[in-house]
Amino acid sequence: MSTDTESDLSAIDLTDASVWEKGAPHDWLDRLRSEDPVHWHPEADGPGFWAVTRHDDVRRISTSPDEFSSYLRGPLRPDPDPESLEQVRMVIIGMDPPEHREFRSIVAKAFTPRMIGKLADALGEETARVVGELRDRDSCEFVNDVAARIPMWSISELMGVPEGDRQRLYELSHCLIDDQDPEVAPTPETSMEASAEVFAYASEMAARERANPSGSLTSDLLAAEVQGRKLTDMEYTLFFLFLIVAGNETTRTATSHGLLALLEHPDSMKRLVRDPELVPSAVEEILRWQPPIHHFRRTATRDTIIGETEVAEGDKVLMWYAGANRDPSVFDDPHTFLIDRTPNQHQSFGIGEHFCLGANLARLSLRLVFTELLATIENISLQAPPRRLHSNLINGIKELRISYDVR
Repeated sequence: MSTDTESDLSAIDLTDASVWEKGAPHDWLDRLRSEDPVHWHPEADGPGFWAVTRHDDVRRISTSPDEFSSYLRGPLRPDPDPESLEQVRMVIIGMDPPEHREFRSIVAKAFTPRMIGKLADALGEETARVVGELRDRDSCEFVNDVAARIPMWSISELMGVPEGDRQRLYELSHCLIDDQDPEVAPTPETSMEASAEVFAYASEMAARERANPSGSLTSDLLAAEVQGRKLTDMEYTLFFLFLIVAGNETTRTATSHGLLALLEHPDSMKRLVRDPELVPSAVEEILRWQPPIHHFRRTATRDTIIGETEVAEGDKVLMWYAGANRDPSVFDDPHTFLIDRTPNQHQSFGIGEHFCLGANLARLSLRLVFTELLATIENISLQAPPRRLHSNLINGIKELRISYDVR
């Protein structure tokens, strides 16, 4: 890469959360993809990383765990301290094969299409109940009133969390995963206290389940054996925490972004109302348009090549999903929102070993909520600009105030 190009791209700072708070910087991502798709990106708090923005390169990295490891230094950009690294290695998101497959299999059966199908009727009833509450008024804050409640209900049902505990558990998990945002976690102590409270709650759940097994996912964790042994208390607790956080954070985000995308594309909204059969493909386009996670990290296990770029053993590699999802070599008119786009090979659920366990559940939830929402309210409009999360990891919306008429 020439010095001129380096200079031209030097103003790009993908680590700046305040940039992502305004929305994904697609002008930057487009330039990187076309001019320097495996771009060396300095970072103030680390050695720097390779920013990868092409669809094919993200696929290659995701499907080559022998070359690009989640285990070596974890799946997140900041280099973890030894204790944090040890903990993340106990959760499937921080594992490589073969351990990853063994631990993933503990809970994978709960997320098969057949098992999610069994949950579908109850999830449909809960979605209708939550959306039905909108009939009693003409405005709401969509994130907390609708988008957050349905995925939290789903994962709580699967985990066996009593109804009275769910709101608090949602608030705690929000503090943990969205701790870049000073409004969500004002101080480091906020996140630490939330972590301690979740750990204590997981222990209470374990005691209840051991006394009266419910057949829930929590029971499965406690009964599971890996390599001939039960999970340690720490492994169980971290697995419990991971499932609670992952089970509600990303689907809430996708739901909120889905409504915002339709509000920003009113012709697509009208078309979806006229033809609800398009909801499944609209959901896939919503996921492509606004991936719930901005990036994940891998670490090179040996000297290798990505595209035409030499990457050294130990180098940090970040996959930027918003870049991959708008790669013009894969998607026609990538910056156009098309609810009937097909094929739609977005990478918002990841790909390969770490493909999202809950993808089937997330898709079902999104289809149900948009079908129910568009049948219940109309003339939806924003009351204020959306407030996005201050984060370059989670593509979250904190607040989406809308007004509407009841159908």
